[in-house]
Parts: sequence; C-alpha cells; structure tokens
Amino acid sequence: MPVVLKIDPHRRVVYSAFYGRITDDEVLDHRSRIATDADFKPHFNEIVDFSAVTEADVSERTLAALAANPSLYAPSALHILVVPNNPILQFVNRFRELAAPTRPNLFIVRTRAEAYSLLPE
Repeated sequence: MPVVLKIDPHRRVVYSAFYGRITDDEVLDHRSRIATDADFKPHFNEIVDFSAVTEADVSERTLAALAANPSLYAPSALHILVVPNNPILQFVNRFRELAAPTRPNLFIVRTRAEAYSLLPE
C-alpha cells in the first residue's frame, strides 16, 4: 500500500503520507487502518500528505463515499491536506467540496511546514 501512517499521541496528530500512484482501494483501506490503530483517538487532528503522489486514480464514487461517511475524528478536529502539485489538487478540491458537511475544518496547504503551523500548540 503506498501510504505511511504515523500517529503521534504527544502532538495529538495522525499523519498519513501517500506516495506514487494511489487508487480507490488504497484510499478506502486507509480509513480502516486509522480506525483500528490502538494509538488513534478521535480528538486528534489529521494531516494527509500527498506531496509524493504521482497519480491519483480515484473515482468520483469513492470520493463521494468517503465524504458521505461520518469522519472518524471529532467535529473540532482539523483535517489538513498537503497538496503541492496541480494534478492532485483537482482531486483534493473535489473531495473538499463533497466533504464540506462532514468535515468543516478541512484545509488545503502546499507544504508540510504550513500544515504543522495550523496545528494548535
């Protein structure tokens, strides 16, 4: 699976880094990986890093299904997506549109540094 998952209980953040070509299966499976990780807590914030993604072969149906599912996170949690390149930006912007009702605190940034600067101290 082209994704690395790191949960930092001290900083209260779930960090996921996708890389290479991502597909519907990888994106859908990742939610389950987070939910079943013993270190995961719903009040943590989330950073999803797409910096190393070269191609997103993710269907509109998958985006809609992910967006329609209730978030694993508390309503106050931040969802920060790192998207430095334009091909991936289109896919992420579509997800943001679809997920607006279920993830009101979703931000798109260009760098990891910018993502971490949004996290509360």
